[in-house]
Amino acid sequence: MKTVITIARSYGSGGKEIGKALAKALGIKYYGREIFEISQGDESELYSGDDESIHKSSSFEEADELFKRQSATIKEIAEREGCVIVGRCADYVLRDTDNVVRIYLYAPLRDCMRRVIRLYELNPEDAKSLIRSMNKTRGDYYFHNTGKVWSDPVHYDLCLNTAGLDTEHCIEIIKNYIDVRFKSFE
Repeated sequence: MKTVITIARSYGSGGKEIGKALAKALGIKYYGREIFEISQGDESELYSGDDESIHKSSSFEEADELFKRQSATIKEIAEREGCVIVGRCADYVLRDTDNVVRIYLYAPLRDCMRRVIRLYELNPEDAKSLIRSMNKTRGDYYFHNTGKVWSDPVHYDLCLNTAGLDTEHCIEIIKNYIDVRFKSFE
């Protein structure tokens, strides 16, 4: 069975890094922003941001059309291959698909701030502001496209607090969950 793993993540929790490393460890492809770019085809030059920022700056009709295209791309990829998909409301788009593991990664604000300060060399106030802004944008985007609250654990199979865990330990926890989860289907 091809396993598809979706990862939603709070900003600064390490979700993108963990997603890429997990895909590599499992020998499957990683998709993040690539979903947005694939779904836009030749029109990708029309939009300078990604799907979340376009939602804020475009009309509802444009944003809804972009989400429809992106959802179709996610479904096509999930039918074709096992993969890790970060963001893009993929957990919701694939909600009726059996071979999907839906993960939400988060960390307390202070831990997210440490990561953002280290990665982007920001001062603490700017890091805090960026984290809050990005999480609000992600939450608004998710709600607009799904009618649901992005950080609500009921939408996910596994919620993992990444604070104090390195990438390798996060991957180990996720892989163990996947092994147990799919053994129950045998």
